[in-house]
Amino acid sequence: MDSRLEQLNTVITDNKKIQISSLVISKGILLVLSPNFFGATSILNDTQHLIGRTKECNFTINDNLVSKRHCVITNEDGKFFLEDVGSRNGTFLNGKPIKKKSALFYGDKITVGETIMRFYLEEKLDRK
Repeated sequence: MDSRLEQLNTVITDNKKIQISSLVISKGILLVLSPNFFGATSILNDTQHLIGRTKECNFTINDNLVSKRHCVITNEDGKFFLEDVGSRNGTFLNGKPIKKKSALFYGDKITVGETIMRFYLEEKLDRK
């Protein structure tokens, strides 16, 4: 067998001793889905995460329809919220414009300008 293939294989010999469960921890992840920055990610590990066109933002998006300071995601005790900060073209959550601070949930679609992102929560495996 090719040694490169052997390195990719994982073998569990006694799966009765391993119990794996998924625990959500308090980091959010933005994944860009639109073609202009497809695959770009941003880890939301700060209390506030500013999104916009300027370099002062935590996540800079080079999209002419995105304001310099477009929206902010806040982490409040492990719960994430999205809020527009006076952008010209608005912030959309699951296709609807947001008018006030809105809770984010796993898999939500966020649109700013022509950039589409998905919100995820980081997960880790807890081996017991």
